[in-house]
Formats: sequence, structure tokens, C-alpha cells
Amino acid sequence: MSERVVGHIEGVVPGELFPGRVAVRDAKLHGDNMRGISRLKAEDGAYVADAIVLNGGYVDDEDGWVWVRYTGASPDKDKAQDGKSLLRSQSWDYRDNAALKLSYERGHHVRIIRGYKGDARYSPGKGYRYDGLYVITAIRTAISRMSAPDGSLIEICQFDLERLPKRCPVNDLRHAG
Repeated sequence: MSERVVGHIEGVVPGELFPGRVAVRDAKLHGDNMRGISRLKAEDGAYVADAIVLNGGYVDDEDGWVWVRYTGASPDKDKAQDGKSLLRSQSWDYRDNAALKLSYERGHHVRIIRGYKGDARYSPGKGYRYDGLYVITAIRTAISRMSAPDGSLIEICQFDLERLPKRCPVNDLRHAG
């Protein structure tokens, strides 16, 4: 079995379509069938993020094709049943957010996979599509557009990403997977 990596996956080109999340995982584009943020262990033992899926996630997500504003992750117990809103604030200590934040700090490129439930302007009509490498340009704690069920404000972990040119220097780290 080949290794998972941060950066380009040899043999997979931007625009390639996949019928479902299992096929995305099997192509080593993302390490999970359900989560939005994929993470893996770096050589130093820390977890970094290698990919995210855009598939109609949180209400604060925005997709502009060459740029993305992505809301971090929350444990299932912190999500409302609709899956698009939160019951309480997110934490930078939560494993997926911490991994994506570390990728930002280390300057790692992140693969973007768009699913059929994402922004209709850029998402495939069915299945999932690998759309290339993006760099995280900024992170912040922001206030969600939706408040908690009790009316209190919800803080979210937010990431800004920008698409890299198709032919960019590869920021490619090998990891055991």
C-alpha cells in the first residue's frame, strides 16, 4: 500500500471525478469517508491536514472557486441535527482544527475535493471531484451567522484558502498511511 502525502497525489489530476467518498479515500486524496478535514501524522508525530471536502457544510462556508472560506470542524455532539449549524462554539484544540491550523503554520498545501452538495456554481452534478491544491492564507476565530439554540453567539474556527496554479512547486511531504 502506498503512502499518503501532503500535496500532490501522483496519478491524480485536478478535475478527476469520483463516484463517492470511498473512491476518494481509495485514491488517497482524503483519509476519511465522512469528515470534512483529512489529517495524517507527520514525521515529527504531529497531525497535519492534507485535504478538505466542500460538500454543503456549515452556513459560514463560502466557495469562490479560486478562494474558499472554510469553517472548521466540531465533534458530533456539538452539531445540530441539520448538520449545517452548531450548538456551541468550536475549539482550536479540536483535533481536525488543530491539524488544519498546523498545516497553515507550516505552509502545507491542502487538497480540495468538491462534492455534489456544495455550491452549485462549482460542484459536480454527482459524486466528488478533486480540484487541486490550495494554500491556507489566513485563519481566525469568527462569529457564526447562526446563533446557538439559546441565542448566544457561536465562535467558529475559520480558514481562508487560495487555489494554487496547476503547475506550482510541490509542497509534498511523505507520511506513513
